[in-house]
This record gives sequence, structure tokens and C-alpha cells, in this order.
Amino acid sequence: MTTGSGVTVRSTPQASTAVDDLAGLINGPLLTHFDGLRATARILLEPENWDGRTASEFRMSIWPTYERALTDVHIQLDRLRVRLAEIQVDIQSAG
Repeated sequence: MTTGSGVTVRSTPQASTAVDDLAGLINGPLLTHFDGLRATARILLEPENWDGRTASEFRMSIWPTYERALTDVHIQLDRLRVRLAEIQVDIQSAG
């Protein structure tokens, strides 16, 4: 469809489904997997469960770096989810 300003907009049923599917993955299974990674790592963070020089290194520097990365990835993916929804609304409104 072409808008009054001459811009073509389109959102096929497949595209709408893909937007919904991405949102579902980001807030569903992906978030669940991230939570699972954190829960599993918490076991390794306990010296009573896992200890030694390199285990201590894991607790002090390795895991915190990866945990921040997981958090950053989730924040970015959530922003993507929001932006995709905004784009979808814009396209639907333009038509």
C-alpha cells in the first residue's frame, strides 16, 4: 500500500507473525534460558560447591563479566521487541 506521502508500507501476515514470534521468544524461552544460566552459575559461585584457585577466579571475574553480558543482551533484545512493535503499529496505522 502507498501512503499519501508516496511511501510504500507493507506488513504481510507472515511479518506480523514474525514480530509476535520474536517478542514471544525474547520474553519467553530466551528469558527462561537466561534465568537458567544464572541459577546454574549460582551453584558454581558457592565455594561450598566449587572451590579452588580457578573456581575463585570464576566467581570474582569470569562469571560477573558473562552475567553482565547476559543482562546487556536481554536489555538490547527487549528494546528490539519494543521497537518492532512500534514499527508494526506505524505500518498498520499508515495503511
